[in-house]
Amino acid sequence: MEFDLTEALKVANQAVFAATQRNLTDVEVIVIKGSWVREEYDRIAAQHQYATSYISQDVAPKLWKLLSLALGEKVRKSNFKEALKRYWEKQSSQPEVLLEPPAITERKQQKSLEVNLVSVEAAVQELLATPGCLICLQAPKQKGGMAWLDRLLSQLSTQNYRIVQMSFEFADPQAHFFNLNQFLRWFCLNLVRELGLPNQLDEGWDEECLGAKVSCTTYLEEYVFPQLNEPLILYLNDLDLLFPYGEVCEDFLGLLRSWYEKTRNRPLWRKLRLLLVQETDRSMNLPINQSPFQVGYSLKLPEFS
Repeated sequence: MEFDLTEALKVANQAVFAATQRNLTDVEVIVIKGSWVREEYDRIAAQHQYATSYISQDVAPKLWKLLSLALGEKVRKSNFKEALKRYWEKQSSQPEVLLEPPAITERKQQKSLEVNLVSVEAAVQELLATPGCLICLQAPKQKGGMAWLDRLLSQLSTQNYRIVQMSFEFADPQAHFFNLNQFLRWFCLNLVRELGLPNQLDEGWDEECLGAKVSCTTYLEEYVFPQLNEPLILYLNDLDLLFPYGEVCEDFLGLLRSWYEKTRNRPLWRKLRLLLVQETDRSMNLPINQSPFQVGYSLKLPEFS
């Protein structure tokens, strides 16, 4: 069988899914197709009505890094064909697996689950070392499924990171989820409390003139980040609990995305690493143009038995 673009896309998607439990996105496929015929990023962007900077500075670098993780070797635009072909040849040379008795098959499935979990854990650890990263992690509902992440973050807390874990289970929906100003003040108060910083909300908050979103952003810039010497991992758990609350949810998700965009060009914001966790069992109805789930890195945790 000839190794062509069709086979390359198939291999890339299989490798990425095995490593991260997600498929290639449409724009990642576009970059692979264009790079296959040696098109420059500006031409790829123009043909598909994307900004050149989005393709060249966001999608492409993340794609090559993702393929590096999935294929187990350094991948760049200049060598991705050869890397995919080596992976394809390796997969093609493996002997066909015969059907096994149910007990053995079940053990193999469990082993596969453990391997996938190790891959996701390695990906999260590597990405959190990247200034300004944003990780969207989908996790199953089962209790205990995220214990590995708690262990990983506990290890990172000893490696020059500041970590704040915030669960929306502890918010009072009636008090916080119906008013954006109240919600963002609750968010900032919990953040500084976890960091052991003084509460200076009254000095740094001006809802009437600046609005709640600008006040919240300014508070981080002027009262939180300057007091941190280490990168800040902000781990937001149960984020999907906010989804039913219309405008507050839309505004907050848009704010998270704007913070991620700030990490692209403002050195102070590169201290921030966003780790957003949601349940795979809960349906989403999110604003596509604002949602942080449309940028950054998306990983899916395998289902636990």
